[in-house]
Amino acid sequence: MSLHRFAPPAAETPGSPRAALVCFPHAGGGATTFVSWRRRLPDWLDLYAYVAPGREERGRETPLGSVAELVEDALPDVRTLPGPPLILLGHSFGACLAYELTHRLTSAGRPPAHLVLLAAGAPGPATPRAVRNDHDIELLWKRLGANTAGLSRPGFRERFFPLLRADLTAHAAFRPSANRPALTTPVTVLYGDEDSDVTAEVAATWRDLCAGPFRLAAIPGGHFFPQNSATATVGSLVRAFESQSG
Repeated sequence: MSLHRFAPPAAETPGSPRAALVCFPHAGGGATTFVSWRRRLPDWLDLYAYVAPGREERGRETPLGSVAELVEDALPDVRTLPGPPLILLGHSFGACLAYELTHRLTSAGRPPAHLVLLAAGAPGPATPRAVRNDHDIELLWKRLGANTAGLSRPGFRERFFPLLRADLTAHAAFRPSANRPALTTPVTVLYGDEDSDVTAEVAATWRDLCAGPFRLAAIPGGHFFPQNSATATVGSLVRAFESQSG
């Protein structure tokens, strides 16, 4: 199973309206990056997070090296979720996966109700450069404001850097077809107001790939605002979802 479901904070009410929110983490991340969101989300949102091969409970599996492979891995489990509505969300590299899955589901006749892209620019104009070595990874890690405590732990680099390198390489290589139709799914793009890499201008590059309702907003914090400013992030998202459904 590629999706981890976080149990709702209270007993489910039979017959109550529900939606599935499926989250795709940043490069190197797993489902646990969204664990703090569960207690902040309303009961009507079922929270799922993608666990890629090589992470967490799938730690013995071989990591995948491209967006296409990761999407193929996640797609069967996403398709089995009850719904509609289905909401896809991606943070940084995870935005590429959520975006590509939205196209795949739309082509199959089951477009998501909403697509959320966090701390990311569109593939093509805002694609990051590939990392060349561990030094590049460490520089990027520090520049984006990630927690540097792990860098000094024994074995951390050996365990984590290969996963991070695989995701960063896949991100740099991702180039969707230039002639595919623009998305008509409502799209919300959030960026950190202190993020030096994904600025308002970079985040706005998604607009050219979208033909439906489009919302761009800032959240206090840097590149990892979905975790460091979880309350503000979740609050902004819930308002967007409720506004759409209302």
